[in-house]
Amino acid sequence: MIRAVTLAAALAAVITLPAIAQDVKSPAATAQTAITDQEAKTWVGKHVYSSDGKNLGEVAAILRTADNKITELRADIGGFLGLGQHEISVPAARFYLKNDRVELDMTAAQAKELPKVAK
Repeated sequence: MIRAVTLAAALAAVITLPAIAQDVKSPAATAQTAITDQEAKTWVGKHVYSSDGKNLGEVAAILRTADNKITELRADIGGFLGLGQHEISVPAARFYLKNDRVELDMTAAQAKELPKVAK
């Protein structure tokens, strides 16, 4: 009985793995991704993670071209309880949208070195 359950669980994992992998887009593909204004707004406030798995902050905005292709991500990073945080700009080729979060193709240290966006 235990062997059958283990086999079933392993088979289910193998079958669902390709579906999970399809949710992940490469950073280069993000620049070709077109999203509507409403879709862009749903990303505001979602978490932004570095390539080394650190939660850096939240999405402030996703900027797009006239034909809705993503050009850059604005993110509020750093600080504690909103104090000391600053906004950075990340080109579309350096991040991807994954499920309910944004993942950068740079480490937390590299992201913190990006220039602040003037407000």
